[in-house]
Amino acid sequence: MCRWPSTRKTGIVRLCVFFLLLAGTGIAAEGQAPSRAAPLLPLLTTTRQAHSMTSQQASLAYPVRLRGVVTLYDPYQEGHAALFIADATGSIFVRPEIGSFLQLHTGSFVEVTGMTDPGGFAPIVIHPKIRVVGADQPLPSPRRVTLPHLLTGAEDGQWVMIEGIVHFVEFDGMHAVLTLATDDGMVTATMVKQQNADYNRLIDSKVLISGIAGPLVDNKMQMIGVRFLVPGLDDITVEKLAPVDPFSLPLRTFDNLLTYSSTMRLQHRVHLQGRVALDWPGQTLCILAGQDGLCFQAEDQSVFREGELVDVTGFPARSNYKPTLSSVTLRRTSAPLLVSPPTRITSKEALQGDHTGELVQIEGQLIGKSMVMGHTALILSSGKTIFPALLPVASINQEGKDEFKWVVGSRILATGIYSGKVDEWHTFRKEGVLQLESFQILMRTPRDVLVLESPSWWNSQHTLTVLGLMAVLTLVVLIWVIVLRLRVEQRTQQLRQSEEKFRHLAQYDALTGLAIRSLLIERLNDALEEARQKRRSFTLLVMDVDHFKRVNDTLGHAAGDEVLRIVSKRIKATVRDTDTVARMGGDEFTVLLPGVYKTEDVNKIAAQAVANVSAPLFIRGQQVPTSISVGVTTCVDGGMDATELLHCADLAMYRAKVLGRGRYHIYSPEMAQEDAGSLRPSG
Repeated sequence: MCRWPSTRKTGIVRLCVFFLLLAGTGIAAEGQAPSRAAPLLPLLTTTRQAHSMTSQQASLAYPVRLRGVVTLYDPYQEGHAALFIADATGSIFVRPEIGSFLQLHTGSFVEVTGMTDPGGFAPIVIHPKIRVVGADQPLPSPRRVTLPHLLTGAEDGQWVMIEGIVHFVEFDGMHAVLTLATDDGMVTATMVKQQNADYNRLIDSKVLISGIAGPLVDNKMQMIGVRFLVPGLDDITVEKLAPVDPFSLPLRTFDNLLTYSSTMRLQHRVHLQGRVALDWPGQTLCILAGQDGLCFQAEDQSVFREGELVDVTGFPARSNYKPTLSSVTLRRTSAPLLVSPPTRITSKEALQGDHTGELVQIEGQLIGKSMVMGHTALILSSGKTIFPALLPVASINQEGKDEFKWVVGSRILATGIYSGKVDEWHTFRKEGVLQLESFQILMRTPRDVLVLESPSWWNSQHTLTVLGLMAVLTLVVLIWVIVLRLRVEQRTQQLRQSEEKFRHLAQYDALTGLAIRSLLIERLNDALEEARQKRRSFTLLVMDVDHFKRVNDTLGHAAGDEVLRIVSKRIKATVRDTDTVARMGGDEFTVLLPGVYKTEDVNKIAAQAVANVSAPLFIRGQQVPTSISVGVTTCVDGGMDATELLHCADLAMYRAKVLGRGRYHIYSPEMAQEDAGSLRPSG
């Protein structure tokens, strides 16, 4: 939606115009003759007259009297309700007074009197008086437009139509949000949610949607994106309904999801079939068809067995420069289990990137163990290549920790799904030839780790002892011992550097450099123990970036990552070097302040964090409005555990969002008695 800023200068002009309109003459001092009558501003009677004004003209508060049909009325939009009316000349936004709830609906024929305002992007009507003046009228015929045309801003607030395929359906409070794939990109269509409506039936349908073009603007009134505001399901025309059973679609092969076709246009849902090679429930599912593999995000929490044949439907997509699926639906088949044999590869072959999604075996020497994104990582070395083999902690717990004590120095054969990381710099400068920077192996169970050879008794210490005894026999042997010792020390240094590198990766977020959840929980538990034993109080802040999804939707995920990096630096600059700042995931941050508990200190730090993050932020030359909502809780006696403290700070943070975002709120015990679900707006 547009925003409607007003300056002090604009307010003074409006006040003067109001008194001039009221009196119809100039203002004279007491005891003097009245001055010449001031000219009245002309009355605007069509939407085109008002909407085509410049910002400077609209700020003069021209009087408006319009008659038209309501194309959209949405009382649940954030800030102000959304009301658009159209006449024979066009359409315009009318801003109802805050808190008003009008007895209007799409098709109502109304008369609107008010005054012009520059609005947040194009002129609008403010301070309206609205009355229904006749029977309902049909809506005007919408103009069919394309996404590039909408992004010019020329259709601001106009009643238009766009074609596409529905890829996603999400629900946000009182609204249903459809993500539409058009020939030119993705756009969202937002409407008030209707009870008992089957929105998911629209997924994969080719539709024509009539609605209002709603620009997204920054705080400098510059357009940075667009969305569709739709009255309801009646304004969606299904041109081609999706199959009732998506699993009835013809089967596609893995290798032609994103291949070239001269008729490539909108991507419909596809139907694939494969056998399960890896299942991390609720995270990643990988399937195989022959030697071809495909991995995707699986929200289905069902557990699938290795070798189980499954039907999969979803939309072809790209993730980390690899083909994948979005909006995935899974279905089991009655086929018997059939486990596919893995492909044996070397580290050199792995770096060529030809085995994405495939089940492979690779040999390496175990040089360390760590934790990466909540998974156990075995750090393996093969030649000059170091790579991790990841294993879910849950799988180790299920089979017993004591049974799998892998010794550093062992030669191991790891079996799992191959996943490569693209070297973006070289790839985009080498005529599109894919080059890998590194790779990892995603394993299923501890049984995927086969110890080929345990470390030898003949280690560096024993070697030096034996060679020392032999040194007295010959000068040649002495020289050889010196050379061997240097080589051993060099190798040990390399191993230490590798372990330090992966230890840092295990404890700190790769994007922002902040601590991750596990490190924060560890330090939070230490602080709780000190609070119990030494009565040392501390404060916990939970922060969430407001409307971060809009940044990703309008500017892309690369810009979203840059916003997170800048926000993290601003948060760190707010607190002490001894405080812990952690990224909990996505756009949520947590700050642990040991020794800080006084109300004035807590308020000062929280307010400073809100102010620092809200400072102007520019991405690719354009300003991105950024703010955070902060929840605050203080622990005095250590009576709660880490989970309870985080929950309290979370409740306070969501209360800050409800109160308008871009602020902080301190937790109070009364908040725990409220319905937490009702305090959680999105973004």
